[in-house]
Amino acid sequence: MRIISEYSSVILIGVSAFSIILFIIVIILSVRLSKLNKKYNYFMGGKKERPIEDLLLDYIEKVMQVEKDNERIVEECNQIKRNLKSCIQKAGIVRYNAFGDMGGDLCYAIALLDDYDDGIVLNGIHSREGSYTYAKPIENGKSSYVLSAEEAQALQIAQLKNKGKRI
Repeated sequence: MRIISEYSSVILIGVSAFSIILFIIVIILSVRLSKLNKKYNYFMGGKKERPIEDLLLDYIEKVMQVEKDNERIVEECNQIKRNLKSCIQKAGIVRYNAFGDMGGDLCYAIALLDDYDDGIVLNGIHSREGSYTYAKPIENGKSSYVLSAEEAQALQIAQLKNKGKRI
């Protein structure tokens, strides 16, 4: 029995030391858990702010709305590009002297065309008796009316504009 009582005091001291070490570890882990819990509550929104799940759901909704808006904007841009093809994009002008007895190039021929070479040729003729303006329609780069040399030249100048610069 003596052996047991000699060892029992050593065992008691060992178990006590082990218990103290475990108690210190429990305190350290409790402090760390408390800090982690505070960070978690802060991250999740806690009592003051909205929870992160709500924030994430709101951001996902906003991203989806931005994607829808972006698709709409892209479609509108494409529609604008299609509409621009029908707007005047090319112009050619030729100034000339229709009458040899008048000074200066007071007459003009202007061709105004869209991307499809549809448009109009305007011819302004200035004489001593008055000024006259004539208009001729252009479809696919051609007119159903006979064009004067100056009108044809203005049309050719306009058709050469923006070559290779299509929308």
